[in-house]
Amino acid sequence: MGSYSFLQVFTVVFALSIATTLFNKRALGLPAAIGVPIVSAIFVFLLQWAVSLFGHNDYIHINIDEIEKAVRTFNFYDFLINGVICFILTSSALKFKITDLRAYFKPIAILASIALILCAIFFGLALYGYQVATGHKVGILVLLLLGAALGATDPIGIKGVLSSVKAPHHLMVKLEGESLFNDAVCIALFMAILGVIKGKDFTVGAALANLGYEIAVAVLIGWAFGWLVLRMLKGKHEMESLILSTAFLATGSYLVALYAHASGPIACVIGGLMVGNRWQEILSEQEVSEVNHFWHTVEGIINSFLFTLIGMELFIIDFHASLLIGGVVAFVILHICRFAANFLAFIPFRNVKSKSYHGSLTILSWGGVRGGISLALILAVANMPQLAHHSDILIGYTFICVLLSGLVCGLGLPGVMNAFYYNPDEPKTGFSGWYQRLCHKMNRSGLQYVVTEDANGKENIIVYNPECLATEPEEVTDVDGDGVVEINDAELAAKVRRLEDPNNF
Repeated sequence: MGSYSFLQVFTVVFALSIATTLFNKRALGLPAAIGVPIVSAIFVFLLQWAVSLFGHNDYIHINIDEIEKAVRTFNFYDFLINGVICFILTSSALKFKITDLRAYFKPIAILASIALILCAIFFGLALYGYQVATGHKVGILVLLLLGAALGATDPIGIKGVLSSVKAPHHLMVKLEGESLFNDAVCIALFMAILGVIKGKDFTVGAALANLGYEIAVAVLIGWAFGWLVLRMLKGKHEMESLILSTAFLATGSYLVALYAHASGPIACVIGGLMVGNRWQEILSEQEVSEVNHFWHTVEGIINSFLFTLIGMELFIIDFHASLLIGGVVAFVILHICRFAANFLAFIPFRNVKSKSYHGSLTILSWGGVRGGISLALILAVANMPQLAHHSDILIGYTFICVLLSGLVCGLGLPGVMNAFYYNPDEPKTGFSGWYQRLCHKMNRSGLQYVVTEDANGKENIIVYNPECLATEPEEVTDVDGDGVVEINDAELAAKVRRLEDPNNF
């Protein structure tokens, strides 16, 4: 009759995915990238508790060791890094406008490269100090490896956050653009440090040359597949062939890039950008809408499936007090290091930094949600002989950082956004009100923007309270007592116009 193990695994995971997704949607109402991992973790803890109470009696026998063995043998790296990530990245790239990339290329490039590397280094050094101070010394290279894995923002998590936050367009482009392009740098840095741990020779020149090769070849492969798929889309089509063509774009470009030892993520992002920005010239508006709807559905299924699997990883972690405390400390260090890295990375680029909207870097730093990519990298190497001794720390710290980044960075992003962008409906009472007042302290000047639209639906960002910029009371006048002010000083008016310039950051 054959083995049903593959079907059994999929049935169990699909059942758990449905349960976690429905519970999150109906009970918690959180974005899927945040709520589903939390619910998965809760379900696993409940299952472990139930097994300890009822798993060994005359009627029910559940072997928890078999469950742990099944989870350990699941190749998470192949599933995500060599599997579904190509669909996730291509789906995002198909909807990402090249005009936005051109407009915000510099900040996206800085965030996805220099800031990521600095964050990984700062995190590894700071966590090394904590481990030494607590008497649980871990090698600096191991912690730098962990920093490299946690350095990248996750496209799955960031899209879940952005769908629940009404962010200004420029911030949405930068957050999503960073998450699309930093995977190549993250994986390259991770593999370079892993090579040193394995005993390979490492030089900065060789690492940069290897990164340059990976990016250049990936761009060529992505362009070639994008051109090929655009040629395939010309003429009459069934909807099935349109969908299959875009699926081929995702898998084909990624696979060829892997064979060429280039960056698979960059290849499928370039291919997706090329097709997504030119298929309006070939396809009807309805066809484009239907293909996008398909990809949106696929993303939702993969997200649910992926985060359910992440929750199941709790079966193989031996949680104890020091591990939990260390994980929380690691998250705090990671959060601080992202802020420091982002602000330091922009210092050499004063022409970019000087134009930035007030509060942009603070919001971008807070919005760095971690997710499946970080876990996949760590889970793929945690049982290697050189790292097996620290596998609990690597997996435990990573899982706690990923979970807390969704809770703190994801759920906390609206409050940080409200500190710099005026929201009349921001919470005023209870815990939410207290948190909102805390976020307002990040905005030392008190200056806020407000996002409006003109008659043509074009977004405008204007200063909401220009009186914060005034040095003398007579520079502004309260027109009718309802808070709307008139600027009397020409120098102040010019400063406000500069701040409202749409070419800024």
